[in-house]
Amino acid sequence: MKNPVIAEKLKECFSNQSEIDSKDIKEVLQGLLPEASTATISWRLNQLKKDKLLYQIGRGLYTFDYKPEFSPELSLKSKRLYNRVKALYNGEIVMWDTLLLNEIAGGDISKYWVFLALNKDELDALFGEMLSFSKKVYIQPDKETTARYLIPQDEAIILTALISETPTERSGDYLSPSIEGILVNAWFEHEQYLQPIGLDIHKLYEQAFAKYNVNKSKLLRYAARRDKRKEINELLKTIE
Repeated sequence: MKNPVIAEKLKECFSNQSEIDSKDIKEVLQGLLPEASTATISWRLNQLKKDKLLYQIGRGLYTFDYKPEFSPELSLKSKRLYNRVKALYNGEIVMWDTLLLNEIAGGDISKYWVFLALNKDELDALFGEMLSFSKKVYIQPDKETTARYLIPQDEAIILTALISETPTERSGDYLSPSIEGILVNAWFEHEQYLQPIGLDIHKLYEQAFAKYNVNKSKLLRYAARRDKRKEINELLKTIE
């Protein structure tokens, strides 16, 4: 039986589901191909994915609905800043900004803020080197500093500690969080930094999952790394 035919039969079986567990898919495949071995069934599932008849959205989770991957392409302005900072610091830097949030959610934030995540032991040294920058630089500001000094700034740089196992994507010389990393970071930062300047966290997640292929398993693993799996999983339930 050819893969397009198999895909159509799977769609009939799971017509009311937006997400399908691999175990359920394999059970249907076994029914369609009763003489196939377990290894052959797994191979068939991989072939359906390879032929873009089925799309993986998490560990053991699939969908028939195609959505493009989100590529966190930094703006020219952010790339220039990244290059300037790299001249001062040789370690790994992961950069994201409010422009990426606007790209995902539809553009509700008017401020241009850049988040630079790096080794926490190097934050103070880099902060000292960046004090001569024209943009205001803040190092892990607390709520009082954020409200009093950061919120009024149209453009700002925020230095934060890099969390291990942050999901990232590289575009040329530039390293940014993947969409899963951006979503978790935004949830983590929204109350203090982002909600006051116009971010609707529910809209951000809703638009991200509606427009792009978001790996839910990767997102929740990183959320767990930041001790926010329960809260973010509850948010995901409201948009399903």
